[in-house]
Amino acid sequence: MNRVVYQSAVARPTTAVVNRVLRNTYALLAMLFVFGAGTAWVAQSLHWNIGFWPFLIGIFAFSFAINATRNSAWGIVIGFAFSGFLGVVTGANIDRVLYQYGNGAELVAASFGLTAAIFFSLSAYAMTTKRDFSGWIAFLGVGTLVLLGAFVLNYFITVPALALAISSMAILLASGWIIWQTQQIVRNGETNYIIAATVLLSDIFMLFNNLLHLLGFGFGDD
Repeated sequence: MNRVVYQSAVARPTTAVVNRVLRNTYALLAMLFVFGAGTAWVAQSLHWNIGFWPFLIGIFAFSFAINATRNSAWGIVIGFAFSGFLGVVTGANIDRVLYQYGNGAELVAASFGLTAAIFFSLSAYAMTTKRDFSGWIAFLGVGTLVLLGAFVLNYFITVPALALAISSMAILLASGWIIWQTQQIVRNGETNYIIAATVLLSDIFMLFNNLLHLLGFGFGDD
């Protein structure tokens, strides 16, 4: 997903700066999420679908574009386009679950509730804990590359066990990125709320889609 490695600031940011960045980040995140959710609803209703390679290319293209425009208003515009892209992907997954399982609607609702609970719990933990998670960046970066490789491999040799392992790993990595990104804001001087919001948005969508996959496998009524 959209990942950037930051250098820690020499001085710890003031409370006023941290609060301003947090407000801007979560305000933008809320708007991006609403737009992405709306796009997901449209995509599900119209049975839109994005193929494997367009999805993979889109992830890299949006990551590059957001990083390149993170200090301008274009970064916000591209952020909304990225949100819509994630929404179309999510809408296609929801459509598949609703079609495949008799209790698809319940699975979607459960995935949404779990995603919200995990996100807010991890965010609160990252803001209040005294533990420093900045050292996680190497682990999370390598884990993301491994996940990407496994994702591509599963496209060529579809193995149910591998797909479940990928979803489980994606949930763990998304959770780790949420903690790390939040601490970048509250401790390490991250002030670019466009980057922060889009990273957190991608984590939320990754959590939801992979939780939906696991719940469908474990509790779906065929």
